Amino acid sequence: MKTSSATSVSSADQALLVEVMDKAGRPLAAMPVAEVRRQQLCHRSVVILLYDEAGRLFLRKRPSLRGQGPERWDTPGRSPVFRGESLQDAATRALQSTLGLHAERMRLEQAMAPSLENGNEFLHVFSLARPEWGASQGAAGEAESYFFGPEELRCLLRDFSELVSARFLLLAKELKLPKRDRRHA
Repeated sequence: MKTSSATSVSSADQALLVEVMDKAGRPLAAMPVAEVRRQQLCHRSVVILLYDEAGRLFLRKRPSLRGQGPERWDTPGRSPVFRGESLQDAATRALQSTLGLHAERMRLEQAMAPSLENGNEFLHVFSLARPEWGASQGAAGEAESYFFGPEELRCLLRDFSELVSARFLLLAKELKLPKRDRRHA
């Protein structure tokens, strides 16, 4: 399980270790994040779904993998769980590092089993409603972000799925998004 010299792995990524898990969720080893992802080994990750006061889901555009093709709509907060870190702490860290928001009252919505489609992640989905957010605010004023209402999200997923990341399509299908009322998330 060596890192090849052809694989670009930063020293910061090498220092961050995640626990490699078996299919039952038992830790087997600790390895660098980049190597775990490269080998698609089972590990824990978190994703945060953010909603505004009207129950609209916040998404932002991200470059496609390998930088080819159009940008894709995706969730803004996603991260592996580092060795020794709780799920809640990982979600709080991911939200802080990606959007500059601090929130400790996120609710665990669902846990997804690892599969090749989701990068072999034990994916733990958290949700957070931020009533002080407005549709015009976005997160940190990003130009390529948007709050999708249920009908807009349904249309995006149904008619424009090529504009959505594969990770978010899988997540939306598993969670049966859009859900009717997200105001009390």
